[in-house]
Amino acid sequence: MFELVHTYNDNHYMYKCKIGDLIKQPMINWSYNRPPDMIRCNDIANHIITKKPVLDWIFYISYNSTREGYQIIDGIHRYTALKIIETEINKPIDFITPSIYSTNQDITWLYDMYIICSIRINPSFGEEVDWFQGLNKSIPVPDLYIINKNNHKKETIEKIVNDWQKDYKQHFMSNRKPNIPNTNREIFIELLSLIYDKYEITPTTENKIEEKIYDLNYIIQNNIPRKISQKAIDKCKQSGCYLFLLKNDVLENML
Repeated sequence: MFELVHTYNDNHYMYKCKIGDLIKQPMINWSYNRPPDMIRCNDIANHIITKKPVLDWIFYISYNSTREGYQIIDGIHRYTALKIIETEINKPIDFITPSIYSTNQDITWLYDMYIICSIRINPSFGEEVDWFQGLNKSIPVPDLYIINKNNHKKETIEKIVNDWQKDYKQHFMSNRKPNIPNTNREIFIELLSLIYDKYEITPTTENKIEEKIYDLNYIIQNNIPRKISQKAIDKCKQSGCYLFLLKNDVLENML
């Protein structure tokens, strides 16, 4: 199932395994990692099914004997995409509204593909943090998941983000640098985090965050920035979301 490829030291190993075996393992997201962006996960899943690419992936995983199962330090979006495919493929075929999954029922080619897993056994919390930060040097990760120990802040912001992704899903992209009038989950989290800190939000004042972003949305709606394309404006008119016509640094000065 898991074949040892290399030993770095007494608690760090590299294995290769089939994707079909990997997704059977009790994998969970590292407790200090950001939750997976489902827009991005679905994009990855769609790409795999439609393009059938070679997946030269490496998953970085921590195993601690005091915790249940394995924790994914890096690779949660890719792992979640694989689980999406597994779920969709196992659904009954819908002949009325077929999807890309219903026309690709045999995914043996995917399950038999090998990927690499870098696994550390019983690392300390400090080792996990150093590992995580090293892996994400080129990928912006919101401070909310690195230095924040305020569970209320994390839970409040994640709820707002989830609500906005549902209400204004056409404005949330999976790419790291979305074009106006769009954003992505990480950029929006940073904006909400700024509001939370600036107004010293507490459980009794948490509604103030949404009040502020709707105030900003109203201001921008009535003061459309210059040089915005008509296509972008039309998209905002259709959705009612104007907030992402401006970048975070501009929005911060308006708070």
